[in-house]
Amino acid sequence: MLEGGLLPRTPAQIAGNRRVQDERYFQAHIRAQTAARKAGNSPPMLPCAKTLHVSLFFDGTNNNEPADKLATPPTTTNIARLYHASLGADQELVEQGYFSYYMPGVGTVFEEIGEFEPSNAGLKFATGGENRINWALTRLLDVLRWELSGSRLSAKDARSMIESMAASGWLETVSLGQASDGQGKRAAVLLPHMQALEKQIAARPKPELLGMQLYVYGFSRGAAEARTFVNWLAELTRQEDGGYRFAGIELSVEFLGLFDTVASVGIADLAPFADGHMGWANDSQRLPDDEGFLRRCVHLVAAHEQRACFPLDSIRRKARPDDPDCPSGYRAGSQEFIYPGVHSDVGGGYPPGEQGKALAGGAFVLSQVALHHMYDAAYRAGAPLQAPPLALNAQQAKSWPWLAMDDGTYKEFDIASDLIFRFNTWVDQLSSGSLEDVMIEELKLITGWRVERYAYGSQARQPYFQSRQGRDVTPRERQAFETLHQYQLAEDAAARRGDPAPVLTERQAREREEAQAVRRAYEARTGGDPEAPLNTRRAYDPPLEQRQLQNAARDFRRDFIPEWTFGGDGGWSLGSMMNVLFGGLVYMTNEVDEAEEYAKLRDGGEKACRRLFSRGGAPLDDKAARLVALFDEQVHDSRAWFMNAELNAREIWSDYFRYRCIFFDSQSNRSLKLLARGMQVIGVGIALGSIGLSIKRRNPKYLVGLVLPSLGTPVLRGKLGLPQIAAFDPLTGLALPMLEVTEQLAAFSRDSGPAQRLAAALPPPLPLSVASATTPELRAILAAQQRVATASAAAGGAKCGWLEQAAALFEVGEPSSMGRPTLLERVREETRDGRV
Repeated sequence: MLEGGLLPRTPAQIAGNRRVQDERYFQAHIRAQTAARKAGNSPPMLPCAKTLHVSLFFDGTNNNEPADKLATPPTTTNIARLYHASLGADQELVEQGYFSYYMPGVGTVFEEIGEFEPSNAGLKFATGGENRINWALTRLLDVLRWELSGSRLSAKDARSMIESMAASGWLETVSLGQASDGQGKRAAVLLPHMQALEKQIAARPKPELLGMQLYVYGFSRGAAEARTFVNWLAELTRQEDGGYRFAGIELSVEFLGLFDTVASVGIADLAPFADGHMGWANDSQRLPDDEGFLRRCVHLVAAHEQRACFPLDSIRRKARPDDPDCPSGYRAGSQEFIYPGVHSDVGGGYPPGEQGKALAGGAFVLSQVALHHMYDAAYRAGAPLQAPPLALNAQQAKSWPWLAMDDGTYKEFDIASDLIFRFNTWVDQLSSGSLEDVMIEELKLITGWRVERYAYGSQARQPYFQSRQGRDVTPRERQAFETLHQYQLAEDAAARRGDPAPVLTERQAREREEAQAVRRAYEARTGGDPEAPLNTRRAYDPPLEQRQLQNAARDFRRDFIPEWTFGGDGGWSLGSMMNVLFGGLVYMTNEVDEAEEYAKLRDGGEKACRRLFSRGGAPLDDKAARLVALFDEQVHDSRAWFMNAELNAREIWSDYFRYRCIFFDSQSNRSLKLLARGMQVIGVGIALGSIGLSIKRRNPKYLVGLVLPSLGTPVLRGKLGLPQIAAFDPLTGLALPMLEVTEQLAAFSRDSGPAQRLAAALPPPLPLSVASATTPELRAILAAQQRVATASAAAGGAKCGWLEQAAALFEVGEPSSMGRPTLLERVREETRDGRV
């Protein structure tokens, strides 16, 4: 990367961006000139025509631009920063055909679609993702409404459309699209509006609308949403002549910019040793093949992300998915780049100082590197983005004053020379090869850094660790902040209704004042502002940075030494997945592969440590010093945060010695076994609202003895047993009968396509009924399910079918926060007591 970054520096670059942007306009002028010459007429004036430019930004999980930009320091992601630089936010630009829309990340407030409070379900299950995608589709109607009449699509009308298009969050999730025709619903809702707009366009001769050009960006699950949006839009606008038109206007996605796509099924403790996709993300992550529709795609991925619940969806795929001999590759116009760091080191969102990184300020935050790359790629593709004021010449500044970034936006793109120098050193040492092979080498490199800092204990002496001293919240302080958040959410809800703030009881007033006193003491200790507004647009994230780093070192050391023991169970481990149907596609990983991953990363990490550090722990040479500084001062530990902030425990069935799972359409870099596909759990012939799986398999650490006997772990003798899978009803805990499945369905494979096709061809499971409940266990389960339906109906909803029972389980399944048992808890208790 060049000194100073990749923002445009010259008027020629500004002019080049405008030329690409206005290509349709110039082509129309050339066509008019050609026609005039053929007719023997004088060359026409410039045509009275325009192209509409629409930018769409899908932010990552728990990221919310309106609140994040007000934080001190700001925690805006690269998506939000690109949004700030986009054209279309003010009235003057809208009138010139520029529009820009932002979709907050799942789990955060998004009033336009009816999400007024942060949602744990959004964080865990990506619920709300479908509504965000559908809201983005309605923005195209909004664009044309404004262009034709000067009025916007009302929030009420947009909400009504979204509700009509959605299969409902829980059903879309559990059914993998099998229980409803999502494409049909979208067409039924949108096509009448598109047809009406097409008539209005035909009736208005000038200016001619030459086309609608889209520029779409996404990070994390927002990147998965962006990819789904592009595919759904292609389905909606594809014409019989091979073109793509929206309300009769030619449409294309000029640029698709993605940061580290994640479409995971949920957090690890909900799906141990499993990977998967959400229902709305299944079969929608593959890039459209038509280069006339999707012109350019750039995907930036994290080299050092390892969380089990953050599998990556690459844009690489097989050109012919059904051909087993077809190699995977990248379609024309698409590129994938690997960047140092973890998930948010690429997509952004870390403030300076988080985990002691980038202590010198925002210009040193690692995600600035990826931000510059994405900006540059989009700008070259003609994306309507502002530029530094000094890049414009006098004429450009006079003609297009809105092209110049303001001081705030320009500062968001600030990047330090030291950061660029370290990044360039990292690039120089990169190995060549496929994405998955390069990632393995990068995991070995960061493992080498962790050996010195985590296993050998030198972290405690580093400035990044020492800077976090005294900043962690205590349990009492965490409770105080959570209490204040709840009171603020109640006030926010009252304000939305137009009501006065809730009147507190004496006990509540005392509780709130005590919480405020605790907050004031914490802010005084850490130098914060006790009067700063609380960010209630996203879930509260307690400051636990030093604990995160301490526990990360302890966790790594325990596995590296190693310090694990086994009882007399022969190395078997038992886990369970509740509510398997909440995932679209759920796979089980292969414990033998995981044992080999441990061995390779441990061995490779020791070698990398010797390349980075001398025996005394100092960097080996100048090049090593720059790499060590990159890891010390820039690269975060997302797994340490996840264990302590989200899980409050060690990430289950995972560690620092696993590869990240990468999906390449239906292929992956790991051997996987299909467990569930939408409403269908493989091997279970009965349809229930929820199904649990109990999985017994060899502990991967036990298997390490097969590949690293020098560690002294037990070496297995005899045949290696296959995982044992049993299904049960989560409501009663009773076992469900299992069916025999074909060998191909039961096998582990790096290509799940054949297994998915076999699963799709299986007969649908029988709904649990009086006729199908042929065993005492099934009859008890049926009675419990009926009790749920009856109780739910009494509470105001008639839930009678098995899909409706799934909705009841989804709606009431979380533990009560008020100490009262939920409906499911009561039914389970009565089941245990024999009352069901």
